Amino acid sequence: MSIAQDEKKALRNGNESYSVGKHTEAANSYKRSLKEKQDYYKANFNLGDAYYKVADLVRTGKMLPPNKRMTADSAANLIYEQAAEQFDVVAKSVSNPDTIQKAWHNYGNAKLMQKSYEDAVLGYKKALKLNPKDEDTRYNLAYAQRELKKQQDQQKKNDKDKKDENKDKKDEKKDQGEKDKEDIKNPNNKDQQAPQPQMSKEQAEKMLNALKNDEKKMQSLRKKKGDPGQKVKVEKDW
Repeated sequence: MSIAQDEKKALRNGNESYSVGKHTEAANSYKRSLKEKQDYYKANFNLGDAYYKVADLVRTGKMLPPNKRMTADSAANLIYEQAAEQFDVVAKSVSNPDTIQKAWHNYGNAKLMQKSYEDAVLGYKKALKLNPKDEDTRYNLAYAQRELKKQQDQQKKNDKDKKDENKDKKDEKKDQGEKDKEDIKNPNNKDQQAPQPQMSKEQAEKMLNALKNDEKKMQSLRKKKGDPGQKVKVEKDW
């Protein structure tokens, strides 16, 4: 069996698997075809299609990610990138305008699913240049351009918010620095007053006893003078 027959057989096997929804098997067959002949661009194109279908299945949860440690979205994003790479190879390698146009259209679709809107716009524009009457490409281009503008506007807003946040932090740091300098120059301007010395319990007891003794003396004097006795109430502050 010749090499040409091997690559074509692998391509046919891939097409059969693709037609019944076995897209992973189809991708493996197309890769075997390319292994037989690296510049077999039919296999590149079909491999891109197979990758795109697998990415859709992973993204929608109909197929588990090849790597269990990856989320469905991150795995699908990588597979869409693999699809885009195959279409890029075809678009830059073949000479048939119709095939090139379809390859750029599919490249745009893969990039659109990755939310790489700038690349998607580029792909669709190249496809429309070859076939200006393709309404599907025109519609997808308009959608990609709209999403690109939203993405760019959001990025500008994020950049502005970050800039404002950094400015606020810088101003706050500057204000604190100026306050610290002022405190160094005028230590008496600090908000917090120096704590007042407090009387110990022992000192308070002595004062209380002294007051009591004074009261006793006063009562003794009043009795001698015939004055009615009066009590003195002393409040403790602890």
